[in-house]
Amino acid sequence: MRALVAVLIVLSLTGCASLPTSGPVRIGPDLSSTTGEETFYYSPSSPVEGASQAEILSGFLAAGTGPQNDYAVAREFLSETIRSSWNPSQEVLIQRSSPLVNISETDTAEVEVDVLAIVDADGKYEAGIADSKEVLEFDFILENSEWRLSKAPDLTVLIKPVFDVVFSAYSIYFVDKQKRYLVPEVRWFPATAATGTRLANALLRGASSWLRPAVVSAIPSGTRLSIDAVTVENGIALVDLTARALVAARTDRSLMKAQLDATLSQLPNVTEVAISIERSKQDIPEAQGLTQVVGPWPLAVLGEAGLESISTPESEVFQPGASFFESTTVSDFSLAAQSGWLAVVSDAGVIRTRSEQPGALVEQLDSRPGISAIEFDRQEYLWSTVRTRGASIIATSTSGESFTVAADWLAGQSIRDLAISPEGSRAAVLIQGPGRTQVAVTAIVRDQSGKPLELTNPIDIVPEVANPTSLSWVDEATVAVVNSTAEFTNTLLSTVGGTTRTISSLPGTVSLVSTGTVTQLYLLTKGGELFTYRGSSWSSLRKSVRAMSLY
Repeated sequence: MRALVAVLIVLSLTGCASLPTSGPVRIGPDLSSTTGEETFYYSPSSPVEGASQAEILSGFLAAGTGPQNDYAVAREFLSETIRSSWNPSQEVLIQRSSPLVNISETDTAEVEVDVLAIVDADGKYEAGIADSKEVLEFDFILENSEWRLSKAPDLTVLIKPVFDVVFSAYSIYFVDKQKRYLVPEVRWFPATAATGTRLANALLRGASSWLRPAVVSAIPSGTRLSIDAVTVENGIALVDLTARALVAARTDRSLMKAQLDATLSQLPNVTEVAISIERSKQDIPEAQGLTQVVGPWPLAVLGEAGLESISTPESEVFQPGASFFESTTVSDFSLAAQSGWLAVVSDAGVIRTRSEQPGALVEQLDSRPGISAIEFDRQEYLWSTVRTRGASIIATSTSGESFTVAADWLAGQSIRDLAISPEGSRAAVLIQGPGRTQVAVTAIVRDQSGKPLELTNPIDIVPEVANPTSLSWVDEATVAVVNSTAEFTNTLLSTVGGTTRTISSLPGTVSLVSTGTVTQLYLLTKGGELFTYRGSSWSSLRKSVRAMSLY
């Protein structure tokens, strides 16, 4: 019986939920919903008359592919006692392999799921550790001579390809500590009429623990939706908050509106957000000086003639500096567009000079050997790391003050590469430790002036990767990781707080950058050849390139 039921469950989770025969044609998870109504990705089947316990269980699990009408079909498999109280939004288990099922003679069942990842009620995606198992318990009851489930966990179970279709990634937005930039955190929800409500609730409940030290929310703690619904009328998302929101200062109300605007405007049927408090409409001005950092960003390369802008020549803020680069062995560089500083990695370590006249003024910033990464962040602090175990992370201000950024977790480990997020509140890091290289993201704690003080404990974003060699931010929520072994080289595009997909790469890849989207990728090989990503392949752009950097 155990083997037979397992086969039935496999069939139910992969084939019994039929595709829709009406509604908009949809190809995959990267396409947005065309309306704010329910989006019918799958049409699961209702229970049939005389269905066995195994068929009821498999049908119920298969119906988790249909979130439309609050999982109405899945509820048909439940007894009247739990039909309305069952909460499928509490958790999603993404399974790694076929579940093991045991139905006993006592009208109970256990389903053992090999968990690839878990999504909680707030849409937080957490990858499961290797061999992570979860046992689900079910009870059966006869109602009107038909088997139904009288006990079922508050969750759904999906295979990865189905999850990719039914669920979409959305960002909820917080504000950095200086209240200058919006900071995203990715959450996952099905595209239903309730998506706006779930996004608003997730925002009101705040940032995840790993990100919290780097951000604030202008929405007063304890604020809730006065009614648990965000409705959309003529493109306007109506958000009614509880009286707790009244304690926000005037400037914070503008930031609060900016957070809700950025979060809810991702919905395709929302063009505007209107906020009320206890049904009293609020006239809230737009936030001043708050920026959402999006591409395209300009790209510079170091070639035979010195520095040159590749992607947007009209934004050039530097001179080629051919004579300086001919006399200096440079392996990497970074540009600060506003202050005009140019930092380079040379045989002497990290030095900086003026980008408008390279070589006229030269200052030593970091003399340590084995520099692994340098980068100016959004606030133009220069970060530098080395490959030595336990070595400090150093940041330098535009005035030339260098200091250590605390990272207690780095003890006994080294930084193989580091990249600062577009808005400057997060850092992606390759951490070289005993036996493995960890691909992780950490929050950047800054003081009120923007000075970086600490990198918090990192979280894995690519749990299983062979040999990551470099990384960079593709956009505000995606990190590209070059993964290179003796047998292959590929590039992993990892959503921070989500899934990872693979695109092709080239042998000998040393670095990869994006000017703002996945369609604007540039790759540099050991041989000094620069490639750009077009369609699904790499095209050569130029040769004799030593390094490249955004600015």
